[in-house]
Amino acid sequence: MSVRPTTLALLLFFGTTFLFFSLFAPRFATASNMENLMSGFSFLAILAIGQSFPILLRGIDLSIGAIVALAGMVAFDLTLIFHVPGYLVLPAALAAATLAGTLNGALIVYLRLQPFIATLATLAVYRGLVYSISGRQLVRGLSTTPITDRWITDLETYYDLGSAVGLSRFIKFPWFPLSFFVMLALLAVFQSVLITTRFGRDIYAVGGNLEAARLAGINTRRTTIAAYAICGFCAGIAALILVARLTTSTEALGTGMELTAIAAAVIGGVSLSGGVGSVFGPAIGAFLLGVILLGLTLLGVSQFVQQILTGAILLGAIGYDRLLVVRRQRRTAVFLAERA
Repeated sequence: MSVRPTTLALLLFFGTTFLFFSLFAPRFATASNMENLMSGFSFLAILAIGQSFPILLRGIDLSIGAIVALAGMVAFDLTLIFHVPGYLVLPAALAAATLAGTLNGALIVYLRLQPFIATLATLAVYRGLVYSISGRQLVRGLSTTPITDRWITDLETYYDLGSAVGLSRFIKFPWFPLSFFVMLALLAVFQSVLITTRFGRDIYAVGGNLEAARLAGINTRRTTIAAYAICGFCAGIAALILVARLTTSTEALGTGMELTAIAAAVIGGVSLSGGVGSVFGPAIGAFLLGVILLGLTLLGVSQFVQQILTGAILLGAIGYDRLLVVRRQRRTAVFLAERA
């Protein structure tokens, strides 16, 4: 399968940005900074991968930040209040996040709500649910008690691959966090799903033209619910990674992450018009945002300017996406005119 031009352009922009900060930002091209990049943005890449599925359907999920908090608080309560072993906590937290995503899809399909409205509503519902079940509020002493279960905390394990390949004596390699490998595994699985399976083809078909997909015999309801369930599942994975890093969970966990995940997905080439994109681009988009934020921080640029530049990049990505949509529409019109 050939690489899309937009993906090549994204990789070129990523490489150029990385090279720029490597040359001009002090201590950017160091092993420790690469560790910060991988550990600090792998969970964001996972969120962007999950967000890609609703956007491919011309939808959106504004509740994933709240789902992150919900899964994190489920893990917190089960571990510290009910003393459930970690090997049971992990699937329980993932099940809660996946169920929340499934509910989003069901509201959109069966109540015929717009994805923006449905997930905006569940954002408030899930965030309120987090506060209502918060172990930090129910048992005050737990607010300073860390999670020590190895099944959870080992998600923050680091690996010295430089020593494994015998090159550490020549060059200092970064330590690779387990979360980075989890992200790569999810990337490989979901990219394969989109490319090689009938479900992947259905995603593109429904996102390209919902009515045509329905008339072609595709179960559009099931496809939509599954896409939002995958988004919730990815939010659960991201939540467990954050809980492992923080060794706790707070009510504010995940706040604002939905917007950053959407930005990474759009920058990564997933069209807001639906039916175009992959999960590879959003993962690169997440790390591109990480490179820019870390590089600007090392250059001493204020956070306000960083937000402006991030917004400008997002606007550019949206504008480029709109340009591609207009071009596709023109080519389709010309093709139909020639066949008439």
